[in-house]
Amino acid sequence: MNTTAHAPCTSGPIFALQSLVLLVTSAITAWWVSRTPPEKVAAAEGFPLSEADYAIRPLPLPGWAETVIGIGAPVLMVATGALFIRGMATRRIAPLRGLAVLLLVPIALMAGVTWMIATAPVIGANIGLGLAVMAFGSASALLLVGAVITAVLAHRASAPRPPAE
Repeated sequence: MNTTAHAPCTSGPIFALQSLVLLVTSAITAWWVSRTPPEKVAAAEGFPLSEADYAIRPLPLPGWAETVIGIGAPVLMVATGALFIRGMATRRIAPLRGLAVLLLVPIALMAGVTWMIATAPVIGANIGLGLAVMAFGSASALLLVGAVITAVLAHRASAPRPPAE
């Protein structure tokens, strides 16, 4: 039986990279899953795409690149998420630090949906973007406060304690 304990890897570059990949791929996945191709939006709303207004102009990506990104991001998100959860379960990732990062995932998901709304073709004002920012902004603030509190608690729990006298 292997009795060597693994030290938590929550302060190194691997944890930071894994957290970053999880958050970025979560945002991209939410964008991809919630989007409708601009041509279909314009056709459904009854206006030519050339007359569309945008709150933010979408990135000029070719269709094949959007497909590769749209398929690759969910695969990376699920793989990274599984490794993240496994790391927490085996204590290679300190549970409180892992929880702090996991509290940020819904913020990334909301950011992806907000980006989709912001880059959607519309005629006139993009009211949906204003509503998304109001709703998602409030929810994100609450999750961010929870993540900060959890990160502070994780830091305090891992801080060396002075020897008892």
